[in-house]
Amino acid sequence: MEVDVAVEENVNIVLNGGCVTVLAALPAQLKEMAVGFLIGEGLVESFQDISSVREEKGSLICETRDGKAAPWKGHQCCSVGGAAIQNLKPIDSKIRIKASAILSAVDQLNESAKLWRRTGATHTSIICDVDGKILASCEDVSRSSSVDKTVGAALLAGVNLSGCALITSGRLSGVMVAKAARAGFPILVSRSAPMNSGVELAEKIGMTLVAFARSPNLYVYAGEERII
Repeated sequence: MEVDVAVEENVNIVLNGGCVTVLAALPAQLKEMAVGFLIGEGLVESFQDISSVREEKGSLICETRDGKAAPWKGHQCCSVGGAAIQNLKPIDSKIRIKASAILSAVDQLNESAKLWRRTGATHTSIICDVDGKILASCEDVSRSSSVDKTVGAALLAGVNLSGCALITSGRLSGVMVAKAARAGFPILVSRSAPMNSGVELAEKIGMTLVAFARSPNLYVYAGEERII
C-alpha cells in the first residue's frame, strides 16, 4: 500500500552574513518563512526593516536595510518572566470580532489542511480579518514554521496584521503568543489547547487568546472584550 509522507528539508536562515538558525520545513514558501521568522523572533522590528530575502543553495539569505539585527536568543520566551519577552509591547487594539466569524475561519482552516489530510504530519495557520475573510494560509511540518510562513505571506501581500486574527492548529504556548505579538496581532486563536505560559503572557500584554475553537464552541482565556 502506498502512503503519502510529508517531505522536510533543512533550511539555513542567514541574516546579514551570519547563520542564525537551521529550520526543518517543507520546501515551499521559504521566502515567506524567512520573513515571518525574522519578525516573529524579534530579529527585526518591522517588515520594513528587511531589504531582501533570496534562496541560495539550501539557505535563505536575508539582509536588513541598516545591516543590523537583534541577536537571536532562541525560544526563551517559553518563560513568561524570561528576558526574551521583556521588550514585547502591550497590545492596544480596539478591534472586535464575532465568535461566529472565528468559528467560520476555523472551518476554513480545516479545509486548508490539504497536506495534513494526506499525511497527518503538518500544522496549518491562517490569517483572517474581523469578518472572517481568509487573507493568508500556509501548512508546514512544525507549528512555528506554519505561523512564520503565514505571517510572511500576509506581510508580502501588504496585509496590516494589527486588524487581523491569527488562527493555528497548534498549541498556544508562550512562544506562539510572543510570535503573534511581535507580528502585531491582537487576537490569537487555536483549535487546540492553550498552555499556562501562553495564557499568562497573553494576559500580561493584553492579547486576546482563544483556544479549543471548534464549532459550535470556543473558549476565551484572555482579552474577552474583543470577542462578541
